[in-house]
Amino acid sequence: MVNSEPRKKKIAIVGPPNVGKSTLFNKFSRSYSVVANYPQTTIETFRKDVTFAGGRFELIDTPGLFSLYGVSEDEAVARAVLLNERPDLVIFCGDATNIKRTLIMLTQVLEMGLPTVFCLNKMDEAGRKGISIDRERLAQGVGIPLALTAAVQGAGLKELEGSVRHITPRQSLLHYTPAVEKALDEMKSIFPASDAPPRGLLLMLLMEEGEAVATLAKRHGVELAAKAEVVRERLYQTGSSLLVKNAVFKAREEWADALIATTVHRKPVGAKSIASEAARFSRHPLFGIPLLIGVLWATFQGVARISTALAAFLDALIFAPAAVFIGRLAPNDFVREFLVGNFGIITMGVFNAIGTVVPILLVFFIIINFLEEVGYLPNLGVLLNRMLAPIGLSGKAVMPMVLGFGCNTIATMASRMLETKKERIIASFLIALGVPCAVQLGILLAILATAPFSALLIVIGSIMLTQVGVGLLLNRLIPTKRHADFIMDLPTFYVPDWRNIARKTYFRIKWFLDEALPMFVAASLFMFMLEKTGMLAVIERWARPVVTGMLSLPGKATEVFILVLARREIGALHFKDMVDTGLMDYTQTVVGLVVITLFIPCVSNTMVMVKELGLRWTVFINVAIIAIAVAVGGGVNFLMRLG
Repeated sequence: MVNSEPRKKKIAIVGPPNVGKSTLFNKFSRSYSVVANYPQTTIETFRKDVTFAGGRFELIDTPGLFSLYGVSEDEAVARAVLLNERPDLVIFCGDATNIKRTLIMLTQVLEMGLPTVFCLNKMDEAGRKGISIDRERLAQGVGIPLALTAAVQGAGLKELEGSVRHITPRQSLLHYTPAVEKALDEMKSIFPASDAPPRGLLLMLLMEEGEAVATLAKRHGVELAAKAEVVRERLYQTGSSLLVKNAVFKAREEWADALIATTVHRKPVGAKSIASEAARFSRHPLFGIPLLIGVLWATFQGVARISTALAAFLDALIFAPAAVFIGRLAPNDFVREFLVGNFGIITMGVFNAIGTVVPILLVFFIIINFLEEVGYLPNLGVLLNRMLAPIGLSGKAVMPMVLGFGCNTIATMASRMLETKKERIIASFLIALGVPCAVQLGILLAILATAPFSALLIVIGSIMLTQVGVGLLLNRLIPTKRHADFIMDLPTFYVPDWRNIARKTYFRIKWFLDEALPMFVAASLFMFMLEKTGMLAVIERWARPVVTGMLSLPGKATEVFILVLARREIGALHFKDMVDTGLMDYTQTVVGLVVITLFIPCVSNTMVMVKELGLRWTVFINVAIIAIAVAVGGGVNFLMRLG
């Protein structure tokens, strides 16, 4: 039977990183995609059915694109939307404060031959910087509808929506050297006139992008794609590939410069603003480190003190009385233990997730969302760039590493923003090894807040030394064909929008509850079954040589490591209960914190690693992490007891 359902029309929002694409998506879809004041917040596509310009469309939010050539993994996601999905409309979102980069990227998108409207965003910020745009001349120069917007405030969005009704594809804005144009014409003549590839795809082939060959072969057959490659090779016989590529880049740059000269006007804005000076201060090699230490200390105090007090208040007011009440209603001891016992699905599952974890997440996400809104994180990347170089990473790795303190799974996905596979492997390894997620970190800080200050120093010192040592080793062992360049847009500091902070905090907590709450309940049920069947005692006996021997922990600590396999924070929370009830002495607390921080990543993070890195690397990383965690924990235990 033939499917008579019409193809769903698509609108793709594309453009460079950190220009407001996700803000546009949120405004038009009336949904939420995370936005932040740093590049590459979006690492995969988000999709929502919307009514737009009088029609029904699937709206697609894409990761930022610096170029259609030589892209990183997250950029490849955006390029695939243009190449493979061929959307019915492209909203190209650019940055009015960085107009040259915007125009160069626009030429590449228009050459894909798709109906496109130009949204020049951040006009409010451009005004503060003394930048004004001659809208009519710029629209004439780009040859497509143009809307000037300040998406955060909603300014210009109606104009943008109204400008899409009569758009036709525009193949190109400029001509290249005669040799390049001749090669493009020869390539185009190879294919049927009724189904010729877009000029942009042929240019990708000239620029030696392997995906262009695969796309042409898929659409037009291997034979025609091979003939097009012959044309390229003939061009490179008369001039090197580097000269051809430079000629293309130069033509785009000269066109952008010429258009900017007649359409963009800058007025002096006087002395440097406090915001720009504060941003420079945060990445200064001398002043940036004390500021970073201050930020970390404020985070420690906030999560350890405020969230702990809030959790205790909620427990005394709501959860403890509720557990007693439910226990009284239980018809027998088995049901009581199942519901509110040591591994009860309500006490260990629901109440722990909501009563203990949510207060920690609330404080942590408010802090991290504030830092995102201010613009601190990309400036931190510049500060740490040189420090990360010895372990094979650039300052761009700061983004996924920081995201790891929110969720390791998302951070591993975000590592696709790194340009080389070596960087992605090292970053994913270090995130899984020693970057605790928000909940786990909050629980660890809550435990350390009640311990002597020396415990904080030993735990953090052990983890940092392990991370550095493993990073140095991986950098030497993993070969690389090229080194990634460190190029990052640096936003100035902004007064944070508290509504956006509250919105992001809400959606991140909601995401945690949607994903993790069922896991908490499932983990408590699993542990309840292990205890009742006697398997828990058997596992504890098997693990005794390591747990009670090498690590000198109580046998009950085996339960922690079992729970960590499901989710790290569940194990950490169980460990906190053991500390609070006096089952751990000072040394055991320190050793346990080191081991569960370094221990194997949770199931969801492991699954993402399989997707991002492949099964072999995932198995290697998980096995290596178990060995490292036990070895480092055993070493800390030995040294502390030796002293």
